[in-house]
Amino acid sequence: MSLSIITWNVEWATPRSRRTPHLLRRIDRHAPDVICLTETHRDLLSQRGYRICSRPDSGYGIKKGRRKVVLWSKQPWREVDDLGIDALPPGRFVSGVTQTPPGDVTVFGVCIPWFGSRTEARRGDARKKPWEDHESYLDGLRQVLAGLPAERVIVIGDFNQAIGPAGRARAELRRALQEAFPPGMRIVTSDIAFDGRSSIDHIALSADMAVESVSSISNFREGNKLSDHFGVAAHVSARG
Repeated sequence: MSLSIITWNVEWATPRSRRTPHLLRRIDRHAPDVICLTETHRDLLSQRGYRICSRPDSGYGIKKGRRKVVLWSKQPWREVDDLGIDALPPGRFVSGVTQTPPGDVTVFGVCIPWFGSRTEARRGDARKKPWEDHESYLDGLRQVLAGLPAERVIVIGDFNQAIGPAGRARAELRRALQEAFPPGMRIVTSDIAFDGRSSIDHIALSADMAVESVSSISNFREGNKLSDHFGVAAHVSARG
């Protein structure tokens, strides 16, 4: 049996945003079992499922309802973790285990910082260098994922890197992204593009998970953008 997954950075859409009904309709068309939204509102998704969220402060102060990462599932979550480790830049991580058609899966929702994260001093905090938060997050993610179970694992969200030749990150950061994942785990959305842009929102799977299909979700409606990112959808199944 296959598992339907969606990830989308919805550019801080709220339940009352005029673009939200269009975003939700495009998500619902894929009948997802698991959704990861980044730069979102904790109440954006249907109450008929179950959600877990990253911590509210991502280093930019707390804004009511805003979350860098929300994971949603048709089934309840357990073993929920919204920290990972202290080395991860704050408010950009949540994980849990949920039941899906192929069985239990462990899902890690991430929003890896963009190159300019916290490069302006705020509230007396030290100013970060370009890519510093990004690099710190990849190092922390590597440590978190090093202790993973070998099977039924999904890492999903905004990686803030295009994969391959289209990537604009420095070579060492592109390597650091790949090396954050344990041997055998692969980013299956590397080739996804829409409207001439390569995706920076991705899905990575453990070796026992097989990809049936991957596609983009348009972020345009009548010439206007629903978000500055397009969405990514995938159907996956357990090998064997």
